[in-house]
Parts: sequence; structure tokens; C-alpha cells
Amino acid sequence: MIDTPNSDPNKKKTKRIVLGVWIVVAFYYFYVSYDYIRTEMNDDRMAAYAHYVVQLAAAEARTPKEVRALLLVKADELHIPLKPEHIKVLGSGPGLKVSLAYDVNIDVPIFQYGFYSKHYEHNVSY
Repeated sequence: MIDTPNSDPNKKKTKRIVLGVWIVVAFYYFYVSYDYIRTEMNDDRMAAYAHYVVQLAAAEARTPKEVRALLLVKADELHIPLKPEHIKVLGSGPGLKVSLAYDVNIDVPIFQYGFYSKHYEHNVSY
């Protein structure tokens, strides 16, 4: 009887299990990568918007309350967990300075909480 490499049913099961494990690992990798990239892109958009708001608010002498409200609306739109206490607005007009600091959890499938949290800080002045 000739022994062929694919004739053993245990080897086929082992190959299928290994393939399944690799598929699960690839799924986790791509899901976490996607969430990380999405988070980075949203942070870039938030930083650009913060620069825009500071330029606009300084030129139009907006109040700190208005600046904070504009930033919170954009953060909500981008699904960024920014709270009013994370925004510091100092000065007005040409001396306007805005500071944002927040943490974003990177989601991992199946688990209810994130294993990885990314901290972002933006300091913008006119």
C-alpha cells in the first residue's frame, strides 16, 4: 500500500484547524487595524477642525462657551469621547488658546471593553 501525504484524515483535520486559527487571527488583526486607522483619521479631522475653530473664534471674538460648544458638536459627529472638562479655552481674540485632551478605546471583537486606549492632545493657539 502506498502512503500518500493527503491520505491521513488526522493530517486533514490538523490542517483545517490551523487554517481556522489563521483566519481568526487575521480577522482580529484586520478588525483592530481598521478601528485604529478609523480612530486616527477621526483625530486628524478633529485637530483640523480645532485649528479652524480657533482661527474663526479669534477673528470673530467668540466666547469660550461658543468655542467649547462647536468642538463638542464636531467630537460627537466624529464619535470622539470628548467632554466639556477635556476642553480648556484660555484668552480671547489674538491671545486665544485651546487645549483638548481625551482618550479613545480601540475596540476588540467579542470583548466588552478595549484592551488598548490611545491618548490624544491638541494645543491650538491663534
